[in-house]
Amino acid sequence: MDEDLRSFLKERAVQLEIQRTKALKMYYFYRIAKPLRTLLKGILILLFPVTFILPFLLPITIFVGVLFLALLVFNNPQEVYESNLKNDVLPTIFNKIRPNFTYSAKGYNNLALEESEILDKGFFANTIEIQGEDFVRGTIENIDVEFCEIKFLKEKTNYGKTAGGCFLSILLIPIELVRNLVNRNARPNEIFFGFIQDVDVYFSGFFMYADFHKEFDGRVLMMPKKNDKFKDRVNEIFQQKSLIKMSIENPYIDNNYNIYTTNPQTGYYVLSQSLIDKIHIVIEKEKALPIISFIQGKMYFLIPWDKNLFKADIFTKVEDERYFLRYIDEIESFEKIVRGLNLDVRIWSKT
Repeated sequence: MDEDLRSFLKERAVQLEIQRTKALKMYYFYRIAKPLRTLLKGILILLFPVTFILPFLLPITIFVGVLFLALLVFNNPQEVYESNLKNDVLPTIFNKIRPNFTYSAKGYNNLALEESEILDKGFFANTIEIQGEDFVRGTIENIDVEFCEIKFLKEKTNYGKTAGGCFLSILLIPIELVRNLVNRNARPNEIFFGFIQDVDVYFSGFFMYADFHKEFDGRVLMMPKKNDKFKDRVNEIFQQKSLIKMSIENPYIDNNYNIYTTNPQTGYYVLSQSLIDKIHIVIEKEKALPIISFIQGKMYFLIPWDKNLFKADIFTKVEDERYFLRYIDEIESFEKIVRGLNLDVRIWSKT
């Protein structure tokens, strides 16, 4: 590490340690506020229906509600600290050590994801929300590249909450009946019966996009067999085929992937033996099967993982510039994936 970079990182370390110390002090209060907030929420759930029968409880209900709302505005100091690191510190570090890259704490390239045709497969059919973070874009050897952590979310029935809601509704039925007998002009309240849906992450991974500025006709999609849903296989039978299956001379890849292409000539042109071997190495290193597509000189790469890049720990003291070494290693890991696939070398020559 040269002296200029050391001095730069040392200055950032001092600033970050000040933020960490403040956040740590707030964290001890948050440890009290969080369970108290949960307790007040439970009390409100119980007080709200009872207040209709016993109006004198209204001031207590309002007081509990105001206190609950006041605690809601108190954010998790750990998340605030990490947000400050990603929004204020990391962009300057990227600019210093990798000026060819830009960094954003949130975001992803929605157009690139749509162009990849990965979302067209049945595995992602029920996605209702996509979240991206640690979004990096730049160039490596004149190849435009983008990376980000990405999460896919879908609705999932929460049977515990559904049962709780139905049970509470059953308890409210006699209260509602008494209320209507006491006050015949009262409007009836709706009683809950139904399923409660939570929005959960069902796939998280690392999305990479590389534009080689090389045009070729056709498309190639490498879909792990475990992600290739029955719906897609049915569509192959009953719909007009825009893609056909192909096989390659790598037993591991062939056994674990369904590979689709517009025509075999394009498929074998794109998936050279060298590139297939490099993909196999990445699979073994990451211990995961990526979804990969090649479309008109562009590569789209989505690999499942649960890593949290550039994570900040509120309990780890920022002593000096060495604190940032692991972040620098993670920045370099982006380039290692690209270079591991030999994407920094033109893998397709002009035809």
